[in-house]
Amino acid sequence: MVFIIDAHTEPVNPPSASPVLTHAQIWAGALFEIRNKPLFFPTIVSSEVISETEEEIVIRSQMTEHSTTGHTPGEHVTRFALSPPNKSDGVDDSTPNFHLICIVGQGSGGDTDLYLTVIYEWNEKEAEKGSDRHEEMKEGNYHPSGLAKDVVDYTRKLVKNGEL
Repeated sequence: MVFIIDAHTEPVNPPSASPVLTHAQIWAGALFEIRNKPLFFPTIVSSEVISETEEEIVIRSQMTEHSTTGHTPGEHVTRFALSPPNKSDGVDDSTPNFHLICIVGQGSGGDTDLYLTVIYEWNEKEAEKGSDRHEEMKEGNYHPSGLAKDVVDYTRKLVKNGEL
């Protein structure tokens, strides 16, 4: 069995950032990403929210094949457990061994010292450590740095445009 954890933390408000984002805005941006998956994942061609509460968002997506995560083409239902305003944990019904976790963290430098961490957790029971499949998983996995940066950048764009 192979367990892969890959994470990236992106500063939300580096010194040159404009506008400066609040905790509420970056959390809203993380929820926007959940509701609009095709803007952030090239293998998702469409998605729709099929239910939403304060504790959970459930989306249905049409996906093209992604060989490294084991996602198959077709319809997928993903449940995002929410712990507002800091954490979402997404699990695809067809690939329950793959989690996409997003955490908004507060630094020690005040209200706008914020960080967005994206974590991929992947437990592949049929792969052996050091095997070709293990190497394929490590090399082919999307790195969470792209998603973390995209969510921060897209949130800033939405705020600049008055859409968030």
